[in-house]
Amino acid sequence: MKYSLLSFFLLLFSLTSNAQRDVSRFDAFKYITVPHIKYKTGNDIYKLSENTMYFFKKKGFNIIPQNNLNDFVKKIDNLCEILTIKITHGTNNYAVNLKALDCRGRVIYETKADWSIAAAFNDGTLTHKDYLNTSLDQIFYKMRNLRNYSFKSNLTPEIKLPKAKYNGSPFNISDEESIKDYLDSKRFEPIEGIWKINNALTKYTLLILKEEQSYKIYLLNSEDSYWKKGELKGTIQSTATNDYWEVNWTYFDKLKKTQTMGQLGNGVFVFSLENNIKSTLIKYYPKANNINPIEDDGGKWKGNGSGIIISKSGYIVTNHHVIKDVEDIEVEFIIDGEIQKFNAEVVQSDLRNDLAILKIVDANLDGFGTINYNFKTRSSDVGTKIYTFGYPKALSGMGKEIKVTEGIISSKSGIMGDITTYQITAPIQGGNSGGPLFDNKGNLIGINSSRFNSYETENVNYSIKSSYVLNLIDVLPKTIDLPSSTKLQSLPLTKQIKEISKYVVLVKVR
Repeated sequence: MKYSLLSFFLLLFSLTSNAQRDVSRFDAFKYITVPHIKYKTGNDIYKLSENTMYFFKKKGFNIIPQNNLNDFVKKIDNLCEILTIKITHGTNNYAVNLKALDCRGRVIYETKADWSIAAAFNDGTLTHKDYLNTSLDQIFYKMRNLRNYSFKSNLTPEIKLPKAKYNGSPFNISDEESIKDYLDSKRFEPIEGIWKINNALTKYTLLILKEEQSYKIYLLNSEDSYWKKGELKGTIQSTATNDYWEVNWTYFDKLKKTQTMGQLGNGVFVFSLENNIKSTLIKYYPKANNINPIEDDGGKWKGNGSGIIISKSGYIVTNHHVIKDVEDIEVEFIIDGEIQKFNAEVVQSDLRNDLAILKIVDANLDGFGTINYNFKTRSSDVGTKIYTFGYPKALSGMGKEIKVTEGIISSKSGIMGDITTYQITAPIQGGNSGGPLFDNKGNLIGINSSRFNSYETENVNYSIKSSYVLNLIDVLPKTIDLPSSTKLQSLPLTKQIKEISKYVVLVKVR
């Protein structure tokens, strides 16, 4: 018996046992997507999904391949023009089911063909695949009126979604510069500001602001044309546990929502969506950093960081975020037992690696003698004993005496595997940014940059490797001789600290 003969008998069976179904509602949809049937041995092994896509393509529908679905939905304005066709079948017989679902998940059409009786026609030449596709053919025959298909946009279903948007004041949600000006105008909590998210589903630029008792997440930019600027993407609610937050998130279709938990670190907010898709928000503005805001001195200075002198001619290394968007820089350090103050300017900066090089520009400075430490350019190992130097909270409580903390290198990579930084256990606070990291042999091995704030972690801090400082020095217009003294190697720790402290500077900015 031939396959076509079996199809003929089954079609006759269909005509006598099933009434013709109305398919006119398909005119409301411009696109068709058919999810692959998944089996343990692979996807769509019987070609049911593939044959279904081919059937609808011949009828004039635009077919969205499954491997391109996420990218496609970002480019259309109305997701309700998409009709999802789901094909399933029985495990012990040859029943095939077809359901057509609109954007709300409502079934607009459903039919099936049960060909368990077809076994009577088998002469041993027909396979399981043959039976299932013959059953699918029967479903297609029921839908033969689709030959008159014509897309009618006025029939497309609508979703009446709540139009939650930013209310328009005190800044223009469409103007990122006005948002930044607003964020600069007052002090905000660490979770507030402009963030970017990049996960397996999509990319967004978001604005998080506190409104009443919760934090609202507004969309600033998106790959999804379905989402408009200023629309409410979700909310964040604080909990009784430090740094853990409840996140209410709306998916790209504006229908599906989920509630999950997120954790806030230093400029990083991490939470998981369905299927354990990890979403990481990186803060872009205001810069997450350890600049110490000044609370006294008449408001003269905007903040302070730290730095390290690297040349006889007065070049200093610090963090980019310490000197970002400032007009005046003054550095303080000890010369011959006395605190001296000098003006400085930025001569080179590296936003990506959060580094900057300053140059003292003051006629009162004649230069330095020999700088007695070694600038190490090779990577240091995990377990290396280390010391941080800096001026944390120098002008708002902790004073201008240099602070030294000790620890070890706990990892040769930083947050999310960042190879530019060490993870260290030596504690650092606001104002330590830009200060040096030394090992116990008097080698400069890094520039302290940030800490990870979390209820469940302690002493998780980060320092930028000295090799990346060297890369920045190499692009200076003038060649400088880096410190290469081995004098400190044989000195006890107390004397090492005393000598190194001569080159550690307090960086004040406004």
